[in-house]
Amino acid sequence: MGRPAVALGILLAMPVLAGCATPYAHGRAALGQERYDEAAGHFSEALARDPGRLDARAGLGVARYKLGALDEGAETLRQVIAQAPRHAEARLYLALTYIDKGENSLAEEQLTAFRDLKPHPRIAAQIDRALKVIRSGPLSDDVKRLVTASLVDGVEWERQVREAERVQRVYVEPGFPLYGPPYWYPYWYRYRYRYLPP
Repeated sequence: MGRPAVALGILLAMPVLAGCATPYAHGRAALGQERYDEAAGHFSEALARDPGRLDARAGLGVARYKLGALDEGAETLRQVIAQAPRHAEARLYLALTYIDKGENSLAEEQLTAFRDLKPHPRIAAQIDRALKVIRSGPLSDDVKRLVTASLVDGVEWERQVREAERVQRVYVEPGFPLYGPPYWYPYWYRYRYRYLPP
């Protein structure tokens, strides 16, 4: 069987495989598309199947935070941290919850713990700036929104960079058998790509 036939088989199987995605994967997709109610439902389903799944519990905590259910979100995220103190997402969103609730000392504690996890230098610098603002005293609602948005945007930027690097490693490695790069850079001439037929 030739490579085009194998590639065609993979393409035909993709819709079937997509239908088999786990509730957790659906929850992450919904979270990324800002469908927070739906995300919370998927994460709850994942936890019903496997109550010990910390990534689903963290996702549920984030979804609850995004929905404005701060107390429920904080409790969920505290459960994650109790079992996995180095869980960066739970630390960050628990800090954001505390900022929104005006509990600055607890927010400072969580941001400091998050910074100790050695995030990207750009994120670490944003955390340092946020900590200075938090330590300056009570924050207005506008300042709270600015601080939380800057931290979320920074972490999202880091996630996108990591994903782009992962995709580049997958697609740019010499000898990759089936696909070309997701973006065409005309100077990648030294690599041989095998594209699927039109």
